[in-house]
Amino acid sequence: MKNLLLRLLAASLLLSIICPSLLADPILPGLFSDHMVLQQGREIPVWGWADPGEEITVSLNGASQSTEAGSDGRWRLDLPSQKAGGPFVLTVQGKKTITLKDVMVGEVWLLSGQSNMTFALSGAASAATAIPAANYPEIRLFTVPEQRTLTPLRNAAANWRICTPDSARDFTAVGYFFGLKLYQRLGVPIGLIHSGWPGTVAEDWTSPEALRGVPELEPILQHWADASPEAKQLAAHPADFDLEFDDFQFIRSGAAATLVPFSDFNNGLPGNSLHGLWTYNWDEAPNTKFELTKPGRGGAGYAARVFGQLNYSDTSLLHATFSADGTPADMSAYAGLRFYYRGSGYFHYRSLQPTIYDFDDYVSQPLHASQDWQQATIWFKDLRQAGWGVPHPLTAGALSGFDLETLQAPIDVATAPSSLYNGMIAPLIPYAIRGAAWYQGESNAPRAYEYRTLLPALIRGWRQAWGEGDFPFLIVQLPNFGARQAKPGEDVWAELREAQLMALRLPDTGLAVTIDLGSAVNLHPPRKAEVGRRLALWALGTTYHKDIVYSGPLYDSMQVEGNQIKVRFTHLGGGLEAHGASLRGFAIAGADHVFHWADARIDGDTVVVSSAEVPSPVAVRYAWAGNPDCNLYNKARLPASPFRTDDWPGKTVNAR
Repeated sequence: MKNLLLRLLAASLLLSIICPSLLADPILPGLFSDHMVLQQGREIPVWGWADPGEEITVSLNGASQSTEAGSDGRWRLDLPSQKAGGPFVLTVQGKKTITLKDVMVGEVWLLSGQSNMTFALSGAASAATAIPAANYPEIRLFTVPEQRTLTPLRNAAANWRICTPDSARDFTAVGYFFGLKLYQRLGVPIGLIHSGWPGTVAEDWTSPEALRGVPELEPILQHWADASPEAKQLAAHPADFDLEFDDFQFIRSGAAATLVPFSDFNNGLPGNSLHGLWTYNWDEAPNTKFELTKPGRGGAGYAARVFGQLNYSDTSLLHATFSADGTPADMSAYAGLRFYYRGSGYFHYRSLQPTIYDFDDYVSQPLHASQDWQQATIWFKDLRQAGWGVPHPLTAGALSGFDLETLQAPIDVATAPSSLYNGMIAPLIPYAIRGAAWYQGESNAPRAYEYRTLLPALIRGWRQAWGEGDFPFLIVQLPNFGARQAKPGEDVWAELREAQLMALRLPDTGLAVTIDLGSAVNLHPPRKAEVGRRLALWALGTTYHKDIVYSGPLYDSMQVEGNQIKVRFTHLGGGLEAHGASLRGFAIAGADHVFHWADARIDGDTVVVSSAEVPSPVAVRYAWAGNPDCNLYNKARLPASPFRTDDWPGKTVNAR
């Protein structure tokens, strides 16, 4: 029923865009729904669509404003600011009246970024205790549907949900813990809007206006201008596909390679020989269908058919489980799977196992269907992880099933700059928010020097589009990740963290340092509660003016004193301290630009750095590596940000 309502809303919006005269009632964006949270202390924009010239009156908590729909059917008005509270009723009266119930007024934050922001509460280290406790009626959650577009969308087809264990389970873990800390300290309703997409680059989240006219960002626009016509066609238009599958058989291990039936659909039911089920994810590919169709291979029975149109923001998964309840099965007796397919389009086989939770599953090479039945043989030993997640062995003794994932093309489809801004940020504007939290950068690390310009451009673009001034923008600095370096050297993740630190030069920006919360092998470290807490500390200490320590030490200045360098910091938080017997993570260099591990000691509010190998030092670096061994904190137990005192060219200075 929920999916049906979302599709009806989207269809209604489409009519308003194409032909406003067809409208009979006022229509509101998905952001305006029961259980919504409106921002306290500032004017409240409300907007929607109606018949041209239709008189619209919006009322909330004793305040009313009226306006008239324009010739294009669009209307907007601003209600006067409200104090925190609720529940209230918001009414929109035109030719008919829309009534929204359980409306709260409080603090609203936008949460955006890539996979570490989309990382669900269910995967967090504290999930076992956090999820059952997630009953907070005054915290409300809104998740923006994943959507890339070449032009700005006007609506995010979703609804607000009250925070419960069920609704919080799949919500962003970092966002949830951030909002929870705000709620516990402020005691007002909290609205959290999550708009994130794994594996994405910052330029796709940046407004077109912010990218244009910036020389350092011109290569981004040029890459898209140089993209192939096929790539641009796929970005602008959905890809048609029509795939049929039949006669699935496991291949036993051993010389005989005996075939064992798995599924042939001949009884017209979506089951299989292991008592599992075939299912399909309509939610993530709304313009597609799954059915059992006659005839199957050989002219009799049925085949599984998946068909429709696939946008490059859609995910089409024909899913098979190896048990009735989806629990893992021991498949170690089998070397592979054989089946037949035909039609038009591309797909690949995706093996599923419970030890992989970051979607870096074992997959096959893409397969291309034709009108004739073809045989596919999937040898489990040939499957590979893509490599962007945590490496795991294929657990043949515990596999839960597999997906046949439809692909737009046999290779990664080029993405247009601003396509996520258009599809997932623009629909939220001008909904009143207090600020934004941003956890992204992994995908931009190979171009970290460019990120120095790109991240500020993104921030300025969002602020300009909202028209609310320099609203708070909080950044999660990338955590430690990768193998330890035996010697000091250059590193792209260190350069990306520096670019994030440099964004503090913009007004009302903040930085949650997480250099101690990562993992050598896990790109998606699960300690999300502490990440959310550190974000909340910065918001509480700055935006909400609480008298707290909200940041770890940040580099301020340096002074050469003979054969040593004295480094000063801001955000001392009661004083500097080493977590361990002595300070680690400092390196020092002379005019030859060669860094050596250094001795470092705390001297009051400074750190004194030296090395017998560098008699005339000129530069110091701290935690300058992907996964540094570092331990400088303040007495509030907040870690110091990695930094360097030099500006010598690194690995990414020319990467575009």
